[in-house]
Amino acid sequence: MIRTSVPVLCYHNVSDVDGHTPERFCEHLDALSDAGYRTISARDLLRVVRGQMKAPRKSVVLTFDDGHLSNWINAVPELVKRDMTGTFFALTDFTVPGQARTLADAPAMQSMPQALKAAFLDGDYTQFINESEIKTMLNAGMEVFSHGCRHQGTFRTMRPYARMGEKHARWPAWSIYPGFNANWPTFDDASAYVYNGFWPKLNGSDTPQMVMRPTGKRLEFCRKDFAQSLERIRELNGYDEQLFCWPWGQFCDDAEAELKKAGYVGAFTLERWVNAKGTAPFRLNRIGVGSPKTGKWLQSRLKMYGSDPTARVFFKLHRKRPEVKRVLYATDSLRLSGGSRQFINNIGAMSAMGMETHAVLDPESPLVGALDGMDVTIHPYSQFKKYLPAGAFMKKVVQDNRIDVVHSFHNRAYKMGVIAKLMGAKFKLFINRGVISRPNDVFFLWTALANGVVCNSGKCAQILKKNKVMKRRINVVYNAYCGPDFGEPQPRKKRGTRFIYVGNGAHIKGVDVFLQAAARFCEAGDCRNIEFVIVGMRKTDMPKFEHLLTPKVKERLNVTGELPHAEVLQEMQFSDVLCVTSRLESFPNTLIEGFDLGLPGLCTAVGGIPELILDGQNGYLCESEDADCLAAKMRVLADDPAARFNMGRVGRKVVRTLLTAEAKGRNLMRVYMGEQLNEPLPVEELAAELTLDGDPYEPCKH
Repeated sequence: MIRTSVPVLCYHNVSDVDGHTPERFCEHLDALSDAGYRTISARDLLRVVRGQMKAPRKSVVLTFDDGHLSNWINAVPELVKRDMTGTFFALTDFTVPGQARTLADAPAMQSMPQALKAAFLDGDYTQFINESEIKTMLNAGMEVFSHGCRHQGTFRTMRPYARMGEKHARWPAWSIYPGFNANWPTFDDASAYVYNGFWPKLNGSDTPQMVMRPTGKRLEFCRKDFAQSLERIRELNGYDEQLFCWPWGQFCDDAEAELKKAGYVGAFTLERWVNAKGTAPFRLNRIGVGSPKTGKWLQSRLKMYGSDPTARVFFKLHRKRPEVKRVLYATDSLRLSGGSRQFINNIGAMSAMGMETHAVLDPESPLVGALDGMDVTIHPYSQFKKYLPAGAFMKKVVQDNRIDVVHSFHNRAYKMGVIAKLMGAKFKLFINRGVISRPNDVFFLWTALANGVVCNSGKCAQILKKNKVMKRRINVVYNAYCGPDFGEPQPRKKRGTRFIYVGNGAHIKGVDVFLQAAARFCEAGDCRNIEFVIVGMRKTDMPKFEHLLTPKVKERLNVTGELPHAEVLQEMQFSDVLCVTSRLESFPNTLIEGFDLGLPGLCTAVGGIPELILDGQNGYLCESEDADCLAAKMRVLADDPAARFNMGRVGRKVVRTLLTAEAKGRNLMRVYMGEQLNEPLPVEELAAELTLDGDPYEPCKH
C-alpha cells in the first residue's frame, strides 16, 4: 500500500489588498473538500512524523504566516464555517493587548509590506492579530505558534534595490535600518536568523557603510529571539510543546541548533518533500501557495505531495546559500605599481566590510610593509615560478583558513590559484586584469578554469571578449580612490595655470605628446603665468625629449623626477589641470586622484579614459597623439578658471560617489557572490545633478 504523506500549505494574507482574495481563498477551501481532503492540526502532524499517530489518508495542514489581521477577519470565519482547522504563526513582538475586532471596527487592511514598515518604524501593530483575537482563535479550534519575534531581515548580498524613499524599496530595510532616510540604499534581503548578512554602519552620511555581521553575533541574536518568542507564545497558547515557522522558510544547521536549545520541538520550512513517519520534526515541509494559484492547481499539488513516492519525486530544496566571509588576495609582484595599490585598496575595502582578509605575498615585496597595520593575515611565499608547489601551497592556505574567495593579481598568482583548484581546493577564483594590452594566446584557458575575471574598465573587458575569454566570466569593477582627503576644492585666486603630467617616460604614456601640446600652446598665444610639470619620469630620461623643448616650454617646465606617492599627490594638489596623454591606458589611478583633488582632466580618448571623462563636464578628450587638440583645450582651461573649477567639482563628485572604497567593496562582493557586473559609470547623471544643485558657476559651455 502506498504510504500517505501529509501536504502542508503555506498562506499569508487573505484580503482584497494583499495576498489571496477572500474569494480565491474560499475557492481553495472548496477545492480541498471536493478532493476529499480534511484538515489536521500541526500538532497532529508532529505526532505523525514521530510515529505516534498514523497519517490519516487525504489529510492536509493549512498554515498562515506573519499573523496579519486579515487572518482573523477573513480566514478564520471561513475555516470555522467548514469545520476546518488552521495553524497560524504570529510575530510575538507585534502581538499586543486589545479587544477582538470585527469587520466593522477593524482598521482598513494594508498590505503586509506596509504593515511591517509601520510596525518597525512607528511601533504601529494594528495590522497584526492581537491577544484577544488569538484567544478566540484557539477557542475555535485553531492553533497559534511562533514565527519569531519580528521577522528580522538582513541584507544578504550587495545587489542593490531601490533606495528607501523609492516606490519599490522592500520592507526588510525597515527592520535593518534604525530609522528612515529616503536616500539610504537597500539590497537583496533574507532572514537574519540564517544569514550573517550586511548591516549599516552609520557615519552621518547618506551612504552608510555596509558591514557583515560575525557569525557569533547572528547566533546571539537567534538565542535571544528564540527564547523571547518561546516565552511569549507559551503565554498566549498555553501549549507544552512549541513549534516554530522559519521566516522566509530559510534555515541552517547552527540556527536550528539554537532553536532546539531554546526548547522548540519542531519547525516548518518551505522545502517540499515527504511529511510522514520518520520526517525530521525540524524539517517539516510546506508548499508555498501563490496568490494567483487556482483551486485546480491546488488539487494537482495535493496529488503530488499526498503520497510518499510522488512527494519524493517532486522535492524542492530551500537551503541557505553560501556566504562569502573570508577572502584571500595573492600576487607575486615585487613593486608598488598602480595594480598593487588597488590590491591594497581591495584588502582595506574587504576588511572594512567585516571580511576576514588574507594575502599571499613574496616576503621581499614592498606590499608587506604597505599592509602593515591593516587587518590582514599575510602568508609569505616566494616560489611562485614553481607552479605545482605553488598550487599545493595555495590549496593548503585555502583549506587551513576556510577561504571562500581567492582574488589573484598578476601572472603567476592566478596560475597558482588555478592549479590549487585542479588539486581539489574548494573556493571561488577571480583573476584581476588591469591592463589594456592583448592577453597571451592561452589566457582564455586559464580564465575558463577560474570563476571570473575582474577588469577595471569596460575597454579592458572588450579586449578580453575579442580574445576568446567567455563573456559570462568577465566583470568590470572600477578602481577606487583610497588616498587622503584634502577637502572640498576651493576656487583658486592665483593668476597662473599649472598643467601637470604624472607618469614615466615610456612611449605608451605619451610624455612626448604632452610636450608637443605645451609647445603649440605657447606658439599660439600668451603663455605667461603658465607652468608645465612632469612628475614621475626619471630626469635621466629627459635628454631623449630635448628636441621637443622650445625655449618657452623649457623656461616654464619643471621635471621633478621620481617621487614618493605622497609627494606626487602634493604636486597634483598645487596644480590646476591634470594631463593624461597616453597612447594606451586602461583606467589610470592618477586620473581619479586628480579628480579627488578637484582637477579637470585633459586626456587622450584611449582605453578606459572615456568611461571616466565626460567631454566638457569633468574634462576634455582628444584623439591619441592629437597635440593640436590638447593645446587648444589647454587654452580654454587656462582662460576660464570658473570652467576649471566647475569641471573639478564634477570629477570630485564622481570619485566621492562612484569610486569610493565602499563602492568598490560592494561591487567586488557582488561579483564574489555570483553577480556579473558590466555597468558603465553614470558620470553624465552626476554631472546633471551638480548642474541643478545651485552651485555658483554655470555649467561649462565649451
